[in-house]
Amino acid sequence: MESKLMFLVVCVIGCAVSSIKADGHLSAPTNLTSNITRNDCGKTKLCLDNPKGCDPSGNSQCFFTSVQIILTTLNLKVELSGNSIGYIALAAGVTSNVAQGLNIIFVCGNNNGRFFFRTATLINNTLLITNIPNVNNIQGSIQPSLIQCVFSIPFDANVINFLSNVNVTNVNISNIANSQLNVFLDNLQGSTNGTVLGEPRSVFGSSVPVNLANVNSTNVVSPIANSKDSISLNILLSHAAICLLSIFWHLI
Repeated sequence: MESKLMFLVVCVIGCAVSSIKADGHLSAPTNLTSNITRNDCGKTKLCLDNPKGCDPSGNSQCFFTSVQIILTTLNLKVELSGNSIGYIALAAGVTSNVAQGLNIIFVCGNNNGRFFFRTATLINNTLLITNIPNVNNIQGSIQPSLIQCVFSIPFDANVINFLSNVNVTNVNISNIANSQLNVFLDNLQGSTNGTVLGEPRSVFGSSVPVNLANVNSTNVVSPIANSKDSISLNILLSHAAICLLSIFWHLI
């Protein structure tokens, strides 16, 4: 047991050190050039919102996420909008409580009026910066109490492996639009101190898996209380694997 715990400590420290390399797999953010609206929800993009049916266009009280597969470039385009003076984030995980297993967190933050973007993993209610997977075309907007951002996630090896693990089957990249891309999604918000991320709070999330490839995917969303329970050794080992993967990608 002690050897396993020591292994975990080394991995977590290694992950933290590797993340010092600034945004190694993230494109430089630019200003948001388009409006985020609920237009085309259920037509070309999958949407999650709270309150149900709200329009995020200029509305700080509408928490909104849309996901759209762009077949021409094999990217997943994501839109986020929500009320926060710190950060908002989209979490994708293997369970409805994203901290309990493998997860990827996409963070859009406010650093004293300046937009920043991070990718992270959630371990025991703490966000650890990973800078994986690759994220392109990052755009963001900061208003007094409204954060909005748009970004694209290429279907590369990191993403395909993650989706394959979640779905317990190999994802067919050549037929991605007709694949089962089931994940649990959670919308988070939290405080910032510069670009340091505070403890996340769940605003709402999916209580059943959401198929990202189906714009009409059945999804049940509801507020989810953050769990402060300790994480089991098996879960920590799975997160240690993410840390090792982060180190590997920073070395190549």
